[in-house]
Amino acid sequence: MSKKNGKRDNIHQCEKCLPAFCCNYFSFEIDEPEDRQDYEILLWKLAHEKVSIYIDRNDWYIMVNNRCNFLTSDNKCAIYDHRPYICRKHSTENCEYSGDNYGFSEHFKSYDDLLMYIKENTNHRFRQEPTGVRPNCV
Repeated sequence: MSKKNGKRDNIHQCEKCLPAFCCNYFSFEIDEPEDRQDYEILLWKLAHEKVSIYIDRNDWYIMVNNRCNFLTSDNKCAIYDHRPYICRKHSTENCEYSGDNYGFSEHFKSYDDLLMYIKENTNHRFRQEPTGVRPNCV
């Protein structure tokens, strides 16, 4: 976090945020899994590249790490004056640059992360052992 005299440097913060964290993913809320089939579907989703699932304030989300098409090679927005509402409302007060853990209660970055969570936190029985496949996103 960039600070000047103990205050955030909001004006230049975006210039220092490389590789433009907020422009390299999107996420959306999903239904909380209720049964074994729901968990199997989430495991299938995590088997795909650049996908993670997280829990924030008891709500479940899927995150897709994918660079915005309007992010230029120098990490600036090519359509800044006409950017979508979600981009305009994004604030530097509480952004991805200021921390790397996002404050999620759980963040499943791999198939194995969710598999272990299921085994430890549900009554669903999965005989499968961890795959050993590394997380597919950061």
